[in-house]
Amino acid sequence: MLKRNDIVLVATLAVLGLTASADMAWASASTFQPLNTAMSAVLQFMTGTFATTAATVAVAAVGFLALTSRIPWSWAFSVVIGVALIFGAAQIVSSLTSGMSSGG
Repeated sequence: MLKRNDIVLVATLAVLGLTASADMAWASASTFQPLNTAMSAVLQFMTGTFATTAATVAVAAVGFLALTSRIPWSWAFSVVIGVALIFGAAQIVSSLTSGMSSGG
């Protein structure tokens, strides 16, 4: 006997599967143009000259603090991984989406 939670889970997964496999776009690209412009500006700010300078200063400061044993090395590695994710986010998303769209 299936429980109510199991039925809801199966129904949710079925709806998500049908929605994700739809070939038709439900909205035109021009509808999201203002949002796309705003997100592009945010991306440019997060990866532009100011962000590069701030990340360089942050990595240098955290590296110095870790070298002098004022913070744990795990925190220093976390900062470096965070910077790598921020500046590599576009390539990560691009590779993930290209892998999803090349399916059967």
